[in-house]
Amino acid sequence: MLVDTIDKMTRVIPTIVDDDLTKFETYLADARQWLKREITGKQLFNILESSLDADLLSFAETIVAYKAYFEAIPFVDLIGTSAGFAVTKTDTKAPASRERVDALRMATLKWLSESIENLLEFLEEHPDYHDEWKGSPAYSLLSDTYILTVRDFRKYAQYEGSRLEWIKLHPEMMNAIRLKIDPVISPELSDQVLEQLRDGDLTPANKAILENLRFAFANFTIGNSELAESYLVRVRNGIIKKLADYPAFRDSDLYASILANVITKNKVENPIFRAGF
Repeated sequence: MLVDTIDKMTRVIPTIVDDDLTKFETYLADARQWLKREITGKQLFNILESSLDADLLSFAETIVAYKAYFEAIPFVDLIGTSAGFAVTKTDTKAPASRERVDALRMATLKWLSESIENLLEFLEEHPDYHDEWKGSPAYSLLSDTYILTVRDFRKYAQYEGSRLEWIKLHPEMMNAIRLKIDPVISPELSDQVLEQLRDGDLTPANKAILENLRFAFANFTIGNSELAESYLVRVRNGIIKKLADYPAFRDSDLYASILANVITKNKVENPIFRAGF
């Protein structure tokens, strides 16, 4: 079982001074379920406890510890009485102020976000775990977009939110791809890039447009559309300039429509009249 002793909990969070896990047990159980449901999926979670991979186990236990602590912070000093809830106080310790509690939660949320990123980056770099990981919401989220982690996302757009907040942007991410990017580079090429990112076998041509594509994607996601459009123009120009390198775009319905519009426009602007028929 992940984080099943107080020593494992304090190894991650040294400021905890309890002698046992009693007050954290409910939160730890919820954190384990959350890890399984949102990050690892059932198959990968089931191999964690028996894994001989110390790094994988450490990343997972760190997430569980921080998630449990984050949820427990507002309640660990509350006790129920016949008159309602009271706050525990001793001769040597007084309850922390609301401001300090809020600051601790915010700091813990940041550490939790970083620990999730560490696990995700580890999994990305170790394909041996991908078969077990594929059933998880986290893998589906990553494989749906051009950017795999919030750390990478921050390289392409100004974003200060946590990993958990970033996950909530998934609808905006999909809107950016399907409503903004696909109509410019074609769904066929867009899907090809996503598939190659999942498989780790980007062609040199797709690698050449990926940087600008990621800038466009990230900025569309956060609503910075003007900047995103500028990067998307650069992507489109790069594709058109080396059309032979992008058969997915060249053979798409989008490109056929572009050619048809160009031909129609040329006919209207440069009519040729022939007599004698």
